[in-house]
Amino acid sequence: MLGIRRIGKTSLVKVTLNELHDYVTLTINLGRLGSKKSYPMESFSRLFLEGAMEVLRKYTFAGRVSKIIANRLGVNPEDILELNWAKVGVKLREFKTEDVNEVIRALNSIAKDNKKELVVFIDEVQNVKKVKGFDMGSFLHDIYEWCENTIVIVSGSFIGVAEEVLNQVEEERPFYGRRFFRIKLERFDENKSREFLRRGFEEEGVKVDEKIIDEAVKLFDGIPGWLALFGRSYSYSVKHSHPIDVKVVVKEAAKQVSKEFTGFLINSNSPKRYAEIILSLSRLGNRASLTEIRDVMNSLYRENIGDSRLYELLGTLVSYGFVLKAGKGKYSLPNDVPTRLGLKHSAKMWLRKMT
Repeated sequence: MLGIRRIGKTSLVKVTLNELHDYVTLTINLGRLGSKKSYPMESFSRLFLEGAMEVLRKYTFAGRVSKIIANRLGVNPEDILELNWAKVGVKLREFKTEDVNEVIRALNSIAKDNKKELVVFIDEVQNVKKVKGFDMGSFLHDIYEWCENTIVIVSGSFIGVAEEVLNQVEEERPFYGRRFFRIKLERFDENKSREFLRRGFEEEGVKVDEKIIDEAVKLFDGIPGWLALFGRSYSYSVKHSHPIDVKVVVKEAAKQVSKEFTGFLINSNSPKRYAEIILSLSRLGNRASLTEIRDVMNSLYRENIGDSRLYELLGTLVSYGFVLKAGKGKYSLPNDVPTRLGLKHSAKMWLRKMT
């Protein structure tokens, strides 16, 4: 399942699975890895064990899985169930992809015995590229070969990067006749955005002028996460008699984007040029051709960048969702105001820091 950040991927999966009682869900939230360039296998193992423990605590029939994990790590099952990191953490370096596979097989078998299906939900799958030592291909193929009672759902916010991960798995170890099904979530249109806000305010018992709803729809460009943030903030303000301007919420949302883009810049090999691309696009009215962007960069920032290198840099920004392809040969910043403001703020701060 693919879609930009805050489009509602995780919420959709969780709500759906919570309503389906014949499924046991193991969630591996790779979004919690952080913003570093790379992480050891033990970081993945920790997230995996946290997800597995949620399953074990919810379903008493899955208890014997803790013994399998304990045996692999050489600790007591009680330490696993209690997630005693003081004792378990030092052993995580010994936990490999094969051990993850064995736990999944056991959960698959137990779920089947209890007439349920196992769902493995990997959230923010693009971050698996950061994990050194985890073999995504081996993991998926083991499930394909041995776990007929298991469904794998993955979600990714940086669409291009997530696609790259999935395509690489398919190319290196084909599934021969069974391919990934891709579902891409899109923004709400204007009518759905208005309906989303109206229903939310009705549930909160808050009356809101239609002009305010119209302004929010225009500013947040159908992104459910931004609309929900606005709805919560506005409802809270009304209930506590604190007047609030929609633009206050925009600034708060922009701060989140700025933090995300700064994290991207910190871990990139060409942070200065990425920042310059964002500001060049902004100067060009948020939409421009590669040639126009190149000319502004070379003139304004005294660069000497060629078309091929700029094309490569733009491709990376597109993969991460910070820049969009906007028709033949054109690029643009995302349409929602918080993202544009956040990107520009982060880019300006980065260049200012370098001067």
